Amino acid sequence: MATPPSSEATITSTYIRHGDHVDTIESVDIVFREQRKLSFTYGFIFFAVTLAVPALTVWVEAWWKTTIWGGFTWNYLFISLLYYIFLWTMAWTYSKKADTLDLKLAKMADKITADVAATAATED
Repeated sequence: MATPPSSEATITSTYIRHGDHVDTIESVDIVFREQRKLSFTYGFIFFAVTLAVPALTVWVEAWWKTTIWGGFTWNYLFISLLYYIFLWTMAWTYSKKADTLDLKLAKMADKITADVAATAATED
């Protein structure tokens, strides 16, 4: 027997229904694990690159001393231009991968909703 649609979240067995939208705890868990992995990976890369700048300044004299073009040092060039390109690239790729995970969850929800509807139809 299918549960009637409701505006509030209800739990029936392992199904979670939000109006006409149905998920399972397992499907949400799968996508959330992938999202957590994606977030921690990108967070680690961000912090590693960000912390590399002062580390290079302390331990690699050529990083802040070598002039490469018109008075620009490697450090200044990276901080003034390349770092922002890096941040925008990270944000764009993260958004695309996170959107892919959202689509994966939506497809799983559509399949689960169809399965619940088919099960309800056969029980009636």
